[in-house]
Amino acid sequence: MFKRLFGKRQFQYKCNACGELHQGSPSFSFRFPTYYFDVPEGDRKDRTFASDDLCHIKPAKGDDQGDEIFCIRVVLEIPIQGTDAVFTWGVWVTQSKDSFEKYVETFGQDQSSLGSFGWLRVDIPFYNLSDAGAPLEHLECDIQWSAKGQRPKAYLWESSHPLSIDQREGISWRKAIKIANLANHACSRKDQVA
Repeated sequence: MFKRLFGKRQFQYKCNACGELHQGSPSFSFRFPTYYFDVPEGDRKDRTFASDDLCHIKPAKGDDQGDEIFCIRVVLEIPIQGTDAVFTWGVWVTQSKDSFEKYVETFGQDQSSLGSFGWLRVDIPFYNLSDAGAPLEHLECDIQWSAKGQRPKAYLWESSHPLSIDQREGISWRKAIKIANLANHACSRKDQVA
């Protein structure tokens, strides 16, 4: 009855970091993929190419076993129950060399009929379940490329990981506030979250 008469509520929360009231869909993004930080800072100029949407990382000189890493920036949405708002993450997923090159070739065009497979390396506030010092988890996802000027969307494969469950089932208002405040605190690490 409440929803029918008044519609869904607009999502809002008071930020623990700045004390302000934020309204609308929470949105956080990562400036670089986590792989970028695996490259020593002194080597990044020679081994990495990074833009707002693309990242290519070459193996270290003399590392015959190392692989090139190709990443694209995508949007991962988590519905918030009781509202039309979604919790939006700008994350990076790996791509095969062929998919990466195809994405770059068609970047200025409508790519909405295209897609690819990717791996999401989970280093997201609230969802990183890896023990300290352990390798980060990787989740499989389908990437639906988008219309010109829009970032692709990531759809995680069904699994028991909380991020996969939350994308499928949505999260409560309270959980969305908790995650948003965790992400706001992470914003102080300007090299990571933007």
